[in-house]
Amino acid sequence: MIACLYGELYAPFVEEIVRDVRRAAAAAGGAVWPITVEAAGAQRERCAEVHRLYILPFDPPAKVEPAETPSTLVQALFPRAEVVTPFAVQDLCSDKVATQERLVDRGIPVPDTLISSEPAEVYDFVRTHGYAVLRDRYACGSQSHIALWLDEGHLVGDSGSHQYRLDLVRQGRRQLQGVHLTYPAPFYVQRLIADIGPRWVTPGQVVRAYVIDHQIAFWTEAYRDRYHRPADWISTGGPDGRYRFLQNVSEEAQKIALRTADVIGMRMGAVDLVRTGSSGPYVLEVVVDSYRMIIDRQFKQIPEYRDFFDLDRYIAEALLIEPTPVATRRLPRPEKPRRRRDHRP
Repeated sequence: MIACLYGELYAPFVEEIVRDVRRAAAAAGGAVWPITVEAAGAQRERCAEVHRLYILPFDPPAKVEPAETPSTLVQALFPRAEVVTPFAVQDLCSDKVATQERLVDRGIPVPDTLISSEPAEVYDFVRTHGYAVLRDRYACGSQSHIALWLDEGHLVGDSGSHQYRLDLVRQGRRQLQGVHLTYPAPFYVQRLIADIGPRWVTPGQVVRAYVIDHQIAFWTEAYRDRYHRPADWISTGGPDGRYRFLQNVSEEAQKIALRTADVIGMRMGAVDLVRTGSSGPYVLEVVVDSYRMIIDRQFKQIPEYRDFFDLDRYIAEALLIEPTPVATRRLPRPEKPRRRRDHRP
């Protein structure tokens, strides 16, 4: 049995995904059982029949022991199930710093990055690059990012909804007072990938590869028709954010996306890359459906959307594929060489 696990709290956000996966599986002659983590405890016998499990966001129920982790909870509820996206991969993709470190270690190109607890190092980094991006280590997408630059020696940040005078501190908590945003360490900062001139900035092209079992199913590009403020260079969300499907992507970008998926250990997910006319592509992020986050499916609202771009169909069909059994056979043992006898006269 194949199942899709999610939490009741997240049902408004994931039930459409569950529905589309089930529909695609049925069209392919299979079935996917939807089950919430809250209901799984009362259906232990049926859960024990599950041999493959696809995970969407959930929180462990309140009655679960505090020491129980999502991984051990799922193992207890579904003792025979293969988790399609292992928890180690889910946790790696949710931790952007850990993802970056893995990619750098394996030679995958990423933007110049600073991870530091020293405010002075952030100032030097921004001064060197002109513009930078202050990222949240565990946030998914670009909504929590802040574009940084220096104005008369002061660090300024733009998040899209607000523009701040940033006060970086080694300790404390994040708080906003008027236009002053106190931002405590650690600081996770990346160079803004863009073509930057004396009076203009052309943001990089942000593309996403949707990877299913070592193959790229399709590509999308996130863009804006207009760029009103610095935050628009890094954030494609909001009312002005747009998506479109790409038919032609460079061979280099394809190789980097597939290599990234292999390095992360991802079977099903998305790889974000950014490139300009003069540099890149660089990997920005790797996203998987998991107990902490989901892959953005807003591209389903594009008028050009059709069955070829149905990510949930690709996921369903991959879930239904059973591994080819290896036939057991025994190879003949090699004959022992005969010992040569010396014949002496």
